[in-house]
Amino acid sequence: MKHRGPALCFWLLGALWLAPRAPAQVRLWTPELPAMENSVPAEQRTLRPVAIVAARNGSFSGKVALESAAPIRNARATLGPLTGPGGALPPAAARVRFAVPFDAGRGSQGPEALLDAPPAETTGGGRGGHVLPIWVTVSVPKSARAGRYAGELTVQAEGLAAARVPVTVDVADFALPDPQDYRTWCDVVQSPDTLALEYDVPLWSPRHWELIARSFQLISGSGSRMLYAPLIVRTNIGNEQSMVRWIQKGEKLEPDYAVFDRYLDTALKNLGAPKLIVFWVWDISMSQRSLQRGLWGDAQGGQRTRELREDLQGKGPRVTRLNPATGATDMIFLPRYSEASGKALWRPVAAELRRRLAARGLEKTLMLGMISDLQPDKEDAEALKDIWGGAPWAAQCHPALFRNKPARDNRIVAGVADLGYLAHVYAISFQVNPALGRRYGWQSPVLDNHYYRGYELLGPAIEVRHHPEFALTGGQRGVGRIPGDFWPVVRDARGRRVGRAMDRYPENLWRNLDILTWFLAPGPDGPVATTRFEHLREGLQECEVRVFLESALLDDRRKARLGPDLARRCQETLDARQLALWRTVWNNESDLLAIGNVDTGRNPEEGLWKALSDRNTSLPAFFNGEARQMRAESQRDGAQWWLQGWLDRNRAYFALAAEAQSRLTP
Repeated sequence: MKHRGPALCFWLLGALWLAPRAPAQVRLWTPELPAMENSVPAEQRTLRPVAIVAARNGSFSGKVALESAAPIRNARATLGPLTGPGGALPPAAARVRFAVPFDAGRGSQGPEALLDAPPAETTGGGRGGHVLPIWVTVSVPKSARAGRYAGELTVQAEGLAAARVPVTVDVADFALPDPQDYRTWCDVVQSPDTLALEYDVPLWSPRHWELIARSFQLISGSGSRMLYAPLIVRTNIGNEQSMVRWIQKGEKLEPDYAVFDRYLDTALKNLGAPKLIVFWVWDISMSQRSLQRGLWGDAQGGQRTRELREDLQGKGPRVTRLNPATGATDMIFLPRYSEASGKALWRPVAAELRRRLAARGLEKTLMLGMISDLQPDKEDAEALKDIWGGAPWAAQCHPALFRNKPARDNRIVAGVADLGYLAHVYAISFQVNPALGRRYGWQSPVLDNHYYRGYELLGPAIEVRHHPEFALTGGQRGVGRIPGDFWPVVRDARGRRVGRAMDRYPENLWRNLDILTWFLAPGPDGPVATTRFEHLREGLQECEVRVFLESALLDDRRKARLGPDLARRCQETLDARQLALWRTVWNNESDLLAIGNVDTGRNPEEGLWKALSDRNTSLPAFFNGEARQMRAESQRDGAQWWLQGWLDRNRAYFALAAEAQSRLTP
């Protein structure tokens, strides 16, 4: 008898554990699309219809969110037909996706990977509980009739009976250009090696090419204009192999172009025709000055980088050698570019690659890369200019190298070669109050773009969405060095994500210029879009509306066809929109109206603070704790203000573009 008490306790505990659990209470509500779910006050978490404002030939989204204190299980969502003028939108035009967390080794980034299938159970719930955003994305056909399309989204989960949420899509009678015709520059960098590592497939295997194609299909929605083809190995984009591989035939080496051809053709089919193709022929470790520049301290891994660079001093480019009989590859050194034997190897390659580009109508897209904060030594720059017939270079660096320089014959690279493309961090130009001067980045003759370095593009959705428009209205052509599938993919012995593909080759790390973020994420069967990618895409579409209206206002003949009243309303709307962007940075309208152009700063926040400080010398320094607090409070209030009217502003914006397009269409 004396043992019955403990036994009974264990029996009762087991019975309780095995007993069916009552489903946790699940709440369904409708956030504004650009709102971060955990930032929405509790009193605003109400269920409303999902309202989407769209233009023809574009993709636009809305969302609802499931929320619970416990994991959300067995969620489902289905969207009925969206019917409107002339019938229903094609079923393929609408998608329902579920935003789930992605643990990138720095902790979860919150629900951002957009999956077609819901998770069986949510993970990553913190103090705020579990949340499962459900996105409705509508790709409106170019031929769709304007008007309101309506349907229902049915959502259910354990603890939530089926709920029907009205969905409306207001389609303006304005057609966006095809993404490949966007005039806002966007450079999304693709990483074949990340895909091979993530899905454990051999480089250039059939499955690898399927994954690359999927990545390009996703990136295509941004209108990305650049393609990177490394001709050397172990560069800053983390490539294990070169895309032109070399076959040993006796004492001679012969180039093999199969990988490059397949990569280019895969891009043409799934991404679109690139505006620039960068042949990566040089990287920082090839410079004699690399032991003094681009190094972290020893505690951050600088010692290992220095040792690897020391070992490479005086050596030529590293490439992949292929055994065609076995498929085996290894790495070899070729002679330095400046040596006669090096030029003899590379001149035929340069000529053949030009021929292959010309055969595809891409002969004018060629550039060389890559310049970071360290440029090629003059000897290498002269040799590569000779080998490649004076091809211009691409750079991704800190300084504004194009400042006060022409687009051509600028000799920016080692005083020898031209720079043709730039994505830079410092001295970004911004225009706050357009009434004090307007800038039209899409008109710029130089390919000068904003590179938002570090982890900044992991920030709020509003910041990501506005990134291209801040660049464009400040005079840049757009945005560059946007990471596509660059998520952390290198794992430690415990399976934790600890590094990116490029971290395998520390000799070519660029310190704080390295790509640290990602806009695609690993899905169960291949890369998927993130919520940030969708916000970037919508931001680029909104830029194209701006470009359309501004190009009409700047052309006397087209402006006359608009008429004075419509032209005035177009300009007023564009100006009001620009000031509304800035209220998310500093929510003080009188301050914003007093500031025109700001030609310094890594981001809108820093540039504006410099301008405010010039007017009010009593402001604390930018990195001061008090300054940070002031900006955080103002940005919180500004974001709330912007969110309250963003959809109505977009509705009026698209309607105005439709009115202008109808006047300008013969």
